[in-house]
Amino acid sequence: MGSVEKTRFRVIIMGAGSTGSSIAYHLAKKGETDVLLLDRSCAGCGQTGVTSALIRLHYTNPVIRSMAVYSWRFIRERFSEEVECELPVFTETGIGFGVSEEGVKEAERVVSSLRTMGVEVEIYDPEDFRREVFRHMNVEGLAAVAWEPHSGYGNPSSIVGCYVRYARRMGVKVMENNPITRLVVKDGRVVAVETKRGVFRGEAVVNALGVWANRLLKPAGAELPIKIGREEVLVVRNLERREVVPPGWGDLALGFYSRPEGRDLTIIGGLYVDYPEVEPEPGRYSKPPLRLVETRMKPFVKRFPHMADAELHSGWYGFYDITPDWQPIIGHDPRLENLIHMVGLSGHGFKLSPAYGDTISDIILYGKSRRFDTSKFSLERFERKESERSRYKYGIIG
Repeated sequence: MGSVEKTRFRVIIMGAGSTGSSIAYHLAKKGETDVLLLDRSCAGCGQTGVTSALIRLHYTNPVIRSMAVYSWRFIRERFSEEVECELPVFTETGIGFGVSEEGVKEAERVVSSLRTMGVEVEIYDPEDFRREVFRHMNVEGLAAVAWEPHSGYGNPSSIVGCYVRYARRMGVKVMENNPITRLVVKDGRVVAVETKRGVFRGEAVVNALGVWANRLLKPAGAELPIKIGREEVLVVRNLERREVVPPGWGDLALGFYSRPEGRDLTIIGGLYVDYPEVEPEPGRYSKPPLRLVETRMKPFVKRFPHMADAELHSGWYGFYDITPDWQPIIGHDPRLENLIHMVGLSGHGFKLSPAYGDTISDIILYGKSRRFDTSKFSLERFERKESERSRYKYGIIG
């Protein structure tokens, strides 16, 4: 007789992007392998596949900031050994955050907090930053620069791939290319997860679906306060004069961010999003539209004038699952007692995935996170009219 496929699990994780794959890894690392990880396509092929992949620390919310430090250290210092991964996962570029006068006090507060956590970080007068760190820039409109010399960007495909391979080796069941079609709800619980390839039951069901969450949750009576925002990224080819290529950069005065992509390219994105009523399917531009070129190049060249002659290369677009305060929803859903959310990540998913995986695995195994106080990120905060929004005007900064 052939073997009968297992259909009952201690944990079902819906979504195998950077968040879901990290949860699967952390559960396996802590000894829980009775886990099913589901994805509609391949692991990391959704929004994770078009992330800008910045790994940085400058967050105004203290809990998210501590998660960022944990995740940064995990990826930089421990990932290869703990996940048993031989692939390159992190590139250090340094990242600066330029602020206008209204942001100086907050930038100083964040830098001071990071220093208490043992992070090497500096706050510069803009002219001093230009003289001591990167001279090929225009500092007009800046009042301070918060500089993280050891931040940079990650490799999403390597990180997700290594998470998934580790989980599989430990016994986690991974089913890719298996779209979820329905959540079966009874007596205040998710009693089954219906997919194209079968029906599965889990004691705990984790929502790591990102922008696709409400497609399943709304019919189940558990819709979340999430809006879908689109971010577009322009890619340019670096000049032969490598010294004029800027490091990682977040510009809170001009509303953009950028970072090198290897030696030859630079990516440029915005600190704001639009909300088109389209399917949230990510995509790429072989020839970026003129609208995107103008929108991204104007502030970038104003800050880094020597990059005006950079050739266009390509671009992409992806989508954020955005909550009213641009902070995640973490923990149990009060309407469905075995449904656990790690969603509404608002553009912070990839860079914080180690902390998110550690947090949700703890909630499943121990009832709460042993490392972070996530009580302020419950779904119920929106009913209480509470907000954890960034102290900067751009919610994406966190």
